[in-house]
Amino acid sequence: MNKTIHIIGGGLAGLSCAVRLLKDRKKKKIILYESSTLFGGRCRSYSDKDFKCYLDNGNHLIIKAYKNTFKYLKEIQATHTLISNKRPLYPFIDIKSSENWEVKPYSYFIPWWIFFSKCRPSGVSLLDFIKSFKIAFAKNYQTVSDLINEKSLIYKRFWEPFTIAVLNTEPKKASAKLLWKVILKTLFHKKNPLQPFIVKKNLDESLIKPGIKKILRYEGQVKKNHRLKKINFKNNCAREIVFQNKKISLNNGDFVVLAVPPNVLNKILPDITTPKETNCILNVHFKLDKNNNKINFPQESFFMGVIGGTTNWIFKKKHLLSITISAANDLNIYTNETISKMIWDEIEKIFKLKKNNMPKYKVIRETTATFVQSPKEIFKKPKMFTKYPNIFLAGDWIDNGLPATIEGAITSGYNVAQHINKI
Repeated sequence: MNKTIHIIGGGLAGLSCAVRLLKDRKKKKIILYESSTLFGGRCRSYSDKDFKCYLDNGNHLIIKAYKNTFKYLKEIQATHTLISNKRPLYPFIDIKSSENWEVKPYSYFIPWWIFFSKCRPSGVSLLDFIKSFKIAFAKNYQTVSDLINEKSLIYKRFWEPFTIAVLNTEPKKASAKLLWKVILKTLFHKKNPLQPFIVKKNLDESLIKPGIKKILRYEGQVKKNHRLKKINFKNNCAREIVFQNKKISLNNGDFVVLAVPPNVLNKILPDITTPKETNCILNVHFKLDKNNNKINFPQESFFMGVIGGTTNWIFKKKHLLSITISAANDLNIYTNETISKMIWDEIEKIFKLKKNNMPKYKVIRETTATFVQSPKEIFKKPKMFTKYPNIFLAGDWIDNGLPATIEGAITSGYNVAQHINKI
């Protein structure tokens, strides 16, 4: 008997789960449900009427060490839709001192780059890095700030921006042990695991549409505007999934994959413990005009990092300048106008632009972008298995040893699919 896999949630965890299930599609029917009209979850694009182009809800940097992300891109035939710097390069500027430098994380099995001053953050020594590697022995309860001196230059120019970028959590709260797991993924990698990539056009064109097309091409089904309201049970198994306008009965051998955010899961399966504390990621898009379109980054890079300001990262695509601020809960009290002015003042200083010439802007707030990846919260992450044998969990907040990133979401979707394919 063919079984049906009902995947609830059209983000990257749900999409990757569906795509990987296609490998054994002859024995199963795959249906992907999305509650809204937009697929992608927190990795989505939309057509903006004011800017007359597609805008991403955020700037998602992908590194070469994201093995499952690149497997997914290969499966959906979208690897060519990414762009990268010609070499591993992370340009930085300290907005307070106006000092510039480039981190060049060359690596071949081990991180050779830390041995060379031209590759390290300005003013940071090899000894500073050696001392920092006590993070490898972090206890479950320790944060990054517990192990790295907050007054040190390596904290300000490496560990703080690295931690916030990877975990979307301030070092004072961020789990040192989880951060070390990320570092381990970049060690013993064949070549340059920290080489940065970004989507060429938008997130939808690279990560979402190709995935949906593959599901449809292999006779899977994709349904929009299907918000799950309830699951009915009998004999400790899910027997019916209830959407706002329809009910679907589940047969023996059918499975349900809940690839939804924690707050949604809590309404459906309230007995499952999930992380509660969340962090915002704030993005500001500026549409550059002829007065400020000459903004360029060092070494023809497509992005640069900022130290000592509100801005964390700056990205540029043609006439669009996009700013990302992670762990941005403190900015939620400000209006969009205030935030955009605050950020543009920094842009004017960094690139020495004329004052009071702010272009059209768009502020996008992901108020619950990720959970706070602290020692306390990460131990609330559930496993993919539930007490119900035909229900599994997927998402970047599921316990798979990775932080809440694109790689975490896709890995979670793959893990569930691989388990189901073995049943």
